[in-house]
Amino acid sequence: MSSFLKRWWWALLLVAVGLGLARLRFDVDILDLLPPDEPSVQGLKLYQRHFTNARELVVTLRAADAEQAERLAGELATRLRQQTNLVEEVTWQPPWMERPDQLGELLGWLWFNQPPGDFAALTNRLAPDQLKPALDETRELLATSMSPMDLARRSFDPFNLLTMPALTNISGMSMDQGNQMFASTNGNFRLLFVQSAVDLTSYRACASWLKSIHAVVAELQSGPAKEDWKGVVIRYTGRPVFVEEIATSMQRDMSQSVVGTSLIIALLFWLTHRRWLPMLWLLALLALILIATLALGGLVLGTISVVALGFAAVLLGLAVDYAVVHYQEALAHPQMTVPEIRRAIAPSILWAAITTMSAFLVLNLGGLPGLGQLGSLVAIGIGVSALVMVMIYLPPLFPERRQPRPTQTPFRWWNYFIAPQEPPVTGIVSAGKSSHRVAFVLTGLIFLSACAVLCFQRPGLDRSGNALQPQHGEAQTTLDEMTVELGLPPQPLWLIISGHNEAEVYQRLTKAEELLNGAVTNQLIGHYLLPDTLWPRAEFQAANRTTAAVLGEKGPSLREATLSAGFNTNAMVLTEELVRTWSRAGESKSVIWPTNHVSQWLLKRFVARTSNEILVMGLIYPATNKVDAAELTALSKQLAQNNALLSGWELLGSATLKRVQSRMWQVVTPMVVLVLLSLWFAFRRATEILLGVTVLCLSGVCLLATMALAGWTWNLMNLMALPLMLGTGVDYTLFIQLALRRHGGDLVAVRRSVGRALMLCGGTAVAGFGSLAFSSNLGMASLGKVCAVGIGTNMLVSVFLLPTWWWLLAAKAESGKRKAEIVGTEVSGKSARPKLPAFYRAGLWRFGLAVVRILPAGLVKGFAMLMAEFYWWFQRQRCEVVVQNFLPVFAGDRMAAEKVARAAHRKFAAKLVDLWRVESGELVRNWLTNPSELEIIHAARRRRRGTLFITLHLGNWEHGGLLLNQLGIRLTILTQAEPDDGLTDMRKAARARYGVDTLIIGDDGFAFVEVIKQLQAGADLAVSLDRPPDRGGVPVEFFGHPFEASLAAAELARASGCALVGVTIVRRPHGYAVKVLPEFTYDRKALGNREARRELTQQILRAFEPEIRKDIDQWYQFTPIWPKGK
Repeated sequence: MSSFLKRWWWALLLVAVGLGLARLRFDVDILDLLPPDEPSVQGLKLYQRHFTNARELVVTLRAADAEQAERLAGELATRLRQQTNLVEEVTWQPPWMERPDQLGELLGWLWFNQPPGDFAALTNRLAPDQLKPALDETRELLATSMSPMDLARRSFDPFNLLTMPALTNISGMSMDQGNQMFASTNGNFRLLFVQSAVDLTSYRACASWLKSIHAVVAELQSGPAKEDWKGVVIRYTGRPVFVEEIATSMQRDMSQSVVGTSLIIALLFWLTHRRWLPMLWLLALLALILIATLALGGLVLGTISVVALGFAAVLLGLAVDYAVVHYQEALAHPQMTVPEIRRAIAPSILWAAITTMSAFLVLNLGGLPGLGQLGSLVAIGIGVSALVMVMIYLPPLFPERRQPRPTQTPFRWWNYFIAPQEPPVTGIVSAGKSSHRVAFVLTGLIFLSACAVLCFQRPGLDRSGNALQPQHGEAQTTLDEMTVELGLPPQPLWLIISGHNEAEVYQRLTKAEELLNGAVTNQLIGHYLLPDTLWPRAEFQAANRTTAAVLGEKGPSLREATLSAGFNTNAMVLTEELVRTWSRAGESKSVIWPTNHVSQWLLKRFVARTSNEILVMGLIYPATNKVDAAELTALSKQLAQNNALLSGWELLGSATLKRVQSRMWQVVTPMVVLVLLSLWFAFRRATEILLGVTVLCLSGVCLLATMALAGWTWNLMNLMALPLMLGTGVDYTLFIQLALRRHGGDLVAVRRSVGRALMLCGGTAVAGFGSLAFSSNLGMASLGKVCAVGIGTNMLVSVFLLPTWWWLLAAKAESGKRKAEIVGTEVSGKSARPKLPAFYRAGLWRFGLAVVRILPAGLVKGFAMLMAEFYWWFQRQRCEVVVQNFLPVFAGDRMAAEKVARAAHRKFAAKLVDLWRVESGELVRNWLTNPSELEIIHAARRRRRGTLFITLHLGNWEHGGLLLNQLGIRLTILTQAEPDDGLTDMRKAARARYGVDTLIIGDDGFAFVEVIKQLQAGADLAVSLDRPPDRGGVPVEFFGHPFEASLAAAELARASGCALVGVTIVRRPHGYAVKVLPEFTYDRKALGNREARRELTQQILRAFEPEIRKDIDQWYQFTPIWPKGK
């Protein structure tokens, strides 16, 4: 492609891409989008990790009646159990109904955890004399009860051992309500819990396993009994389904958004340019950029969140801008080579890229890691895009223009960041008044309409966690159906308590219960469920071991009594298991837990045990159907101090939104500062900066009105659209206003060139963000819609309204400028003051004088030189004047001129500090003088015909008056007024304090006469000659180039016969070196001829050339000195 491609760092980039692709992993956990240090996030992660089985699938079955539903659920459970390679276990009814014997271990363990007094009382209930009355009571209940549940339970629990105080506190374990977990009240809706036999940690494994389960179910439904399955509805939910749906939606979102955005880009490019090759080459590079960005993101971030993959379409919509602007520039300037086009357009592209990258990078400050990942990926992609489009896009499209011209100066890397200097606008092109009138009317209508909408309706703020959840799919729909059919209460909040052992967990359970009781009293919550009464306590189990050992020996007596009372052997199954459990408990030495299948199935619903931690879950039900997260915030913080984490989707959304709101200033403030700095560096004019801000404000008002009309709300995700719209939207105002400058305000030309390109760029950006509107994540979809509307509005306002606003202000400014010029020409004797830097103001000068009195000179100089360095980089247009002034000295060598000009700015900063020190009253003692040269001054003065000291803007020329004063010579300086009248008075007073007078030239027409009179009286005056006068100059040669020189010295010599002495004072490391040139001799009579005066002036300037060359970096020329066109 070009020599640039052969650089070694392209190979390094390829290696980085390869490593990134190898390291790349995808994360489908929505909770990883959220701040990990938020208690509600931590609690929800613990809940999903330990209490929602990642390998458990919930299958729902709906049939016409209860009998059919129960029969088909059993058949489906049997078929799934046969698939041992897929299914480890299927539970379709309360496990104790299928295995009632295993319930005994859990009941025995619960009794073993009771307070010692309650457990000891059980020995009285099972005493030999109490057995027969208890069995008689059971027989009477079986004979008279009308409750099916009582008949079923007491038939295998003749001693009523299931009745204990603790059991009534856990409704899920209540025998009366056990079926509620598996069937609806009318019985025609049933659940099956399917445990996978394979690992489902990856989304690909989930998809493959679910596909196999669907095949098994479909085979059963289409088998011999297919008539029974007609009208039966099977649905699926559970974590495997959620993971598979999220992964599938991720792939769909990414593919659809990328393909859709690419098609829109291709269509817009074709409609604009109607050329195949650049369009196809653009799409190929966009694909390359996408792959490289994903790889580099993997290298930097490792695991990428599913939501962050929305970067792809956004990146495509933004990256195409750089290619379009580049291509449009190449078409508009067919005479330019590719390197020249690159040099012209690269600075605007690279600075726009830096601004956009900054906008996306600040998303990392918003408190949402997932959104921060998206911002980082887009920022990486923008950087890659700018590099690729600047260096690679054009060469294949214009092969004949690839090579630079033979005479072209080679570009350095920093040239791509510094825009080439452009001639200033010389006039404003007039446009039709009707078009301006339409634009102003449209502006007013848009603003008033938006304000009217916002007066009646404004977008609200969604404090829920809906923005974090995926859109409703089968899994969520089925889960909602379960909640309704099983009559479950509204989704509760989860309280997760952890500890290293049972005692620590129980202590935290007790503290949590105290806080929750207070919350119930204050009506913050409705009620709660905690397994504190069932929790194994080491002291209770230790105290109950003796009782357990005694009860463990009662098996034979209980069996004999039961059989004697007429019960069959099945009635003793549960009781015998209870007795065996107590027997084992009596022999235990530490805290015990039940181990069989039924016990584990029940306990895992609220208890999780790892190798080093125990977790327990409680349920908290709100006082109303809607969670008031704001009121629960204080409760959540109190619980978190006790290692009890309160969580839930509603609470999570509110807590995360509060985090995002608290950090918005960290996100928006940098972007506001960046936008203002970008506008300042681009324009440096208050009117254009104000116009840029106005565009952003009007776009914001239109966005708010659109949101209000569409019923959109702000949420914790789309709040991040604010910095994005600031960072990406400011580019349109920059491009348009700079184009208006280049084209002299020609609105038609601007809209046909840059306006056309920006319409294409804006369309692709809107397409990129708009594609997120179809994301399966609600928050990401809202972010895409808000950004698309905001950026689209910004683009339209910039292209269609901003040029008219600019034209109006620019036309007024131009009119004012012309009036000023007319007035200036009418005032005789008034010379125009050159535009000098802003520090030539009385206020800043006074501040400088104060600073040098307080701070050390070295510190002030260091800071001043640092500011000069910033000035060099960010005021290139002004600094270019200095470079142009130095070019003739270096015979056109620009690199040498730039190097010296940069050093001159630093030395001028130090010289300015020296001047402030002198004017604040500090004396200069470190003069480096030559006595023989000082004798030239004394000899000239002894003739008493006046002395005119000639100097240049070289070194510290202002110190000359101080030097002469110390030699006993009172000097009068001839100078023009400062730009600020207050500064003129300040400097005049300062010179007077150290014995130097000031004569302002140009205040009146008799100033020149006054100068002649003083010289004739023998006075000592000083004048500078190295700047061209406003009028009356003569052409001479200066460094071999034409120069308009002032005849002031020659005219004064002709009129007064004074001595002409040249002097320079330059800074050296150890002091100020004074150089006195030999006196300039002349024939006063001959000076009556203008040519003789010109030759004398030429002689004077030629004598100074060696001194300037010797200290060129102290020749301070900040206004143009060479004739125009040179």
